[in-house]
Amino acid sequence: MLVGVLAVLTFTCLLAWAHDARLRARLMADLPEVGEFIETNGARLHYLSKNTAVAKDKPVFVLIHGSSANAYDMMLALGDELAAHGAVLSFDRPGIGRSRNKLSDKEMSDPRAQAMEIHQAVRALGYEKPVVIGQSWGGSTALAYAHVLGEEIAASVMLAPPIIPWYGPDYWANRLVTTPIIGAILSNIVLAKYGAGLLQAGSEGAAWPETTPDGYVRDAAIALILQPRAFRTNAVYAMNLKHHLADMQKTYTDMPGTKDKLLIIHGDKDRTVNIDYNAASLLALRPDVELLELAGAGHLLHHTWKAEIVAEIMRFLSDGKTTPGRHIRRKG
Repeated sequence: MLVGVLAVLTFTCLLAWAHDARLRARLMADLPEVGEFIETNGARLHYLSKNTAVAKDKPVFVLIHGSSANAYDMMLALGDELAAHGAVLSFDRPGIGRSRNKLSDKEMSDPRAQAMEIHQAVRALGYEKPVVIGQSWGGSTALAYAHVLGEEIAASVMLAPPIIPWYGPDYWANRLVTTPIIGAILSNIVLAKYGAGLLQAGSEGAAWPETTPDGYVRDAAIALILQPRAFRTNAVYAMNLKHHLADMQKTYTDMPGTKDKLLIIHGDKDRTVNIDYNAASLLALRPDVELLELAGAGHLLHHTWKAEIVAEIMRFLSDGKTTPGRHIRRKG
């Protein structure tokens, strides 16, 4: 009887795995075309580019996406508008989207490590002094970029970034998917079935109280997060970020080469990353930081306020320095 039960369980798991694999294949087949790849010491990075033939005296904008997102998300939001002013490179962070890690996920969970890999790629592609623009987790990476490479950047623009370590338990799905054996099994037999129905709702929740653009889930290739490998990597990153921020926080007041280079843009309605807990806390430590508070904006501000954000970035670069303090911006 035990053998029979095991046989039924095995057959059921195989059917679930096959169904999940077919569903995932259909989701992946409907995504935008693949970009280019570049090797760094610790990763194989996938990236998208625009206007790379621009004159070398023009800025190069390096876009870094948030948790569960990818390079398509940032390029969709800001690529066309920024390409009118310079070259644009949008990277899948190491281990996410179509990028791959050569190091362990835990080693690469440090946003400073991710910044180093992305900068290696930027330099290998022939660019210097990038304007680094990151959203959410990518905003933490943009801060880390300034933290370890302050002399080598033109500016760090952080959109709704986690900056201060938070407290409380890790998200249950992240704990589950990173559990040895169980996590690997579940991510291959239920992830696509369970996750596919949540992509739109999750995006709408992040955008609240605003709305996502039409076709956002497909055009931003959000389904890439339903790859088991990428989902587990994303979970490891999410669970470790607060520990790395706690370490970075010790030296926020001592970041060589970053004076007048730090701009934070954050929505006042953001329910994912709180503006007062994070951005305002950095401003208290670094009075030279410029914080722009977008009235009525949620967490997907890079899509819902794209024109305003690009205008503020270009104003910031034109001035060549911050306008220190907290300033409110309203649409219209």
